[in-house]
Amino acid sequence: MTLTIEQWNPRDRLVGFLDLVNINTTDGDFGFIAGTDGVFTDINGKTWYGSTLISVPRLQSAIDGVAPSGSIEMSFIQDPSDVDVVGQIRELGLAYIKDRPISFYLQPIRSMSEFHAPTLPPELHMTRTMRTLTFAGAGAAERSITVGFEPWTEDRRSAKRIAYNTDGHAKLIGSANPSLSFMPTENFEEEKLFG
Repeated sequence: MTLTIEQWNPRDRLVGFLDLVNINTTDGDFGFIAGTDGVFTDINGKTWYGSTLISVPRLQSAIDGVAPSGSIEMSFIQDPSDVDVVGQIRELGLAYIKDRPISFYLQPIRSMSEFHAPTLPPELHMTRTMRTLTFAGAGAAERSITVGFEPWTEDRRSAKRIAYNTDGHAKLIGSANPSLSFMPTENFEEEKLFG
């Protein structure tokens, strides 16, 4: 959903934005607020659960043909007497999220009252595909769970190169272009034509 200028002008003064993350799993969609504690219900009725334990270390866009990866991470202290969170997620396995979408939204907040009664819908920022699930531990109780994702441009890395010659032209459109055999193969100039 894209907001129109009548609904919200990005140049208007705002209180801020909520960074919303929707993770699609085999059990359905789960909404989170990155870096903020609390519960938020948007105007569509979807509930987003926030925690300062959830962070998105980097969100890059494809620049200069690079297909960057990214991740979302949850770091926490595991209470030894409580349920083992890492163990539960390990049981679900990578198949629970692999090749499923993770979507990032911005929720504009124009006044403090909109934290409880929003007037604008969340705006989709980007959607990526989840690929990895990793776990880490430090010390007796510190744990982290990381979901890695790839951008929509990841297939650009695996594109086959087509040479700009008669053979490459034939592969591209199905017939050779004989004029390409006269194409210069080097940039060397013995003598300048002008001046």
